[in-house]
Amino acid sequence: MSTELAITAVTETLRQVLDDEVAGKWGADVLSGDLTKDRIITNLPLHKVRELHATENILNLFLYRTDVNAAWRNLSPPTQGQTGDGGAPPLALNLEYLISAYGEDDREEVSHFLLGQAMRVLHDVAIVPRQRLFAVLKKARLHDQIDRITVTPRSLSIEEISKLWSVFQTQYRVSAAYLVTVVLIDSKTAKPAPLPVLTRGEADHGVTTVAGLPPVLRAAQPATGFGAVCLGEELVILGEHLDAPNITAQVRHPFMPKERDLVVTRVDATQLKVTIPAATGSGVAAAWPAGIYALWLQVKRPPPASGFTRDTIWSTNEVPFVLAPSITLAPKTVQPPAATVEITIAALPQVRPSQTVKVLFDGLQIDPKPLDPPPDKDAPSTVKADVPAGAVGFHRIRLRVDGTDSIPMKQSAAGVAFDTDQSVEVKP
Repeated sequence: MSTELAITAVTETLRQVLDDEVAGKWGADVLSGDLTKDRIITNLPLHKVRELHATENILNLFLYRTDVNAAWRNLSPPTQGQTGDGGAPPLALNLEYLISAYGEDDREEVSHFLLGQAMRVLHDVAIVPRQRLFAVLKKARLHDQIDRITVTPRSLSIEEISKLWSVFQTQYRVSAAYLVTVVLIDSKTAKPAPLPVLTRGEADHGVTTVAGLPPVLRAAQPATGFGAVCLGEELVILGEHLDAPNITAQVRHPFMPKERDLVVTRVDATQLKVTIPAATGSGVAAAWPAGIYALWLQVKRPPPASGFTRDTIWSTNEVPFVLAPSITLAPKTVQPPAATVEITIAALPQVRPSQTVKVLFDGLQIDPKPLDPPPDKDAPSTVKADVPAGAVGFHRIRLRVDGTDSIPMKQSAAGVAFDTDQSVEVKP
């Protein structure tokens, strides 16, 4: 999501786009000759434009209204934590801009020329490129938000126009209104972190669902039965008509420079398996960051008819899966002399500097100490944090990386239980 700089980023990006694309000349053979004064792009209130620029050619981009986006207002953000985790929805805003034009020495034909250019530019930039937002104000993180930023012309009634210009007590100028949506500003409300559910009903039967689906992928699930897969574990791909030959799986993550191939093992027409590489070398620890991935299949098919010389590649729909960090702790047993104790967590895959990291002590979220870079691409990341000594007994430790939690439990013949290797025992 974006920061509180998002509105500034939108305004400055649109101003920069206009500044790059709107010409300040129309040629010596147009009307009464070429323009004689510079063209300036401003972001001023309507009544200030001519006060500060009395005779220049001006295009003024003014944010006159903000409104909450109705579609996003009560929509919770996609969760990256455990099922059932709550989270405050982002502040979703619509921004309404007014572009007004002023010609040199109050020449109306010049203002019409400038406004025509501005409307053409915004028509061409109906979806604001992410690289534009990144280049103008990287810290706003607007380029990372889920929805794209769109620019749409907005029709104002005569009454709306009259009220708008009357508020600023200035003379009306030829203008055009635009709606920019949607700007998502991340909430800073703390998110609860409950422990995961070990069983769902008697014998962990869960919910039985019967559904008919077209021949597409339905899900990618960890073979362990947990909510996320770890490095070196199998992932089960569920779908329909998966018995075609020459199938490969591909995955991608925002931090991966390009998609990666995985070898497919066929189970039957509705199920395939792939194995996530283990962190045993070849830079896997650094190349596969924790978080949400997209997975799809590519089917290599023979030429459809005679005369075709190349095979065709068909891609399925995408399904998500979560790669969780695996952790080991030190120390595992403490007899703290003070209210807090420092624990050290070795995490695989490696934690990247741009990722958000939290240490979860039971249900408490704790900020870690500054991370040191791993010595090489295969070494685990070392995360340190001061945790409360707590009550006597076992306390479960989890590492949350970009909202993805490590798995604090394991399966055994007796069922699912918390992993004591990921627990700290406080002794009296």
